[in-house]
Amino acid sequence: MKSFIERHGVRLFAALAALVPFLVARFPGVDWEALVPVAAALLGIGEVAQRTEDTKTERARYETSPLDRADLYGPEE
Repeated sequence: MKSFIERHGVRLFAALAALVPFLVARFPGVDWEALVPVAAALLGIGEVAQRTEDTKTERARYETSPLDRADLYGPEE
């Protein structure tokens, strides 16, 4: 379960974030003041997830691809 959460954490977070408007529509009596911390937490976690993904993208940008090797393509004709 831990590896699933590590691999799909951002997707799980997005699904939970999508549930918030549904719950607000389902329970209209909830005060908006109670939703401010939820909105702040969603924005904060989303920012952390974005920075994590950006870091992985930057790290991958500097790795060489195994397909960059010239001997894979054979002699030029």
